[in-house]
Amino acid sequence: MPDKEVVERIVASVGDLPAMPAVVSEVLRMTDDPASDMAKVSSTIQADPAMTAKILRVSNSPYYGMKQYVGTLKLALVILGVREVRNIVLGISVFETLKDAKTDAKLVQDIWHHSLQVAGVAKNLGATMGLGLQGEEFITGLLSDIGKMVLLRQMGERYGNLLAKFQSDTTGLCQEELLEVGCTHADLAMALAAHWNLPQSLCDSLWYQYSCICEDRSLKGAVDPKLAAVVRIAKSAVYDDFEQETLQCLEDAEAWEALRDVKNPIPEEKRREVLEGYVKEVKDAPQLNL
Repeated sequence: MPDKEVVERIVASVGDLPAMPAVVSEVLRMTDDPASDMAKVSSTIQADPAMTAKILRVSNSPYYGMKQYVGTLKLALVILGVREVRNIVLGISVFETLKDAKTDAKLVQDIWHHSLQVAGVAKNLGATMGLGLQGEEFITGLLSDIGKMVLLRQMGERYGNLLAKFQSDTTGLCQEELLEVGCTHADLAMALAAHWNLPQSLCDSLWYQYSCICEDRSLKGAVDPKLAAVVRIAKSAVYDDFEQETLQCLEDAEAWEALRDVKNPIPEEKRREVLEGYVKEVKDAPQLNL
């Protein structure tokens, strides 16, 4: 992860970043303790009925891949665990915080929907390979585009035009962001996560999310190279066109090397089939409104 000076430079390039939402701050504080009282966590979240409803919609959606329907927050905490519910709260709250009345509602919804797709593929991939994560791959995928939200707030229609121009061309988009702002949306995602004192493994997984801008960012330097690799592959897979012979998600040798010694590695000859299935599942899923 970049040092404090790098984070400060990125933040300075776009101005002040928003403060962490109060409900997230409180939930993170409470769940820092492994022996946290589930009832207190539940009552804190339920004080915001809209947030509770969104947690249940996300946890029951195809993106999250629950095998059992969860009808109440208390049941979600029992089945998913405090840590996973906390991660969902974090993801939803970040998007709620970063959208405002001036941002294009359709663009915000498009970014949210794309982020859910990345999160869903990352979660499936992590579960299949037996990484033993507790929603970290989902929340990192969900937060992977929060830098776009920051730039949308800062640049408005001008940034919306960049998103429309480059769409699936992440290399082109990142290059334009560097010219316009001096940093990429991946840099901004990391900076916001660091600004909020989120776990370092999450921060640098956001920073490593694109192989095209990672020439100087070896995954070996990540706190959790496997988490960073899973998110990077998921991100590429959602952008990839599986009708094409060459896929970025399969060509990322560094990411697959980081996942070589996992519990259930995916054989090279099976990777296209597995990833295509994950991507189809999330792209066929109904949209969830933010």
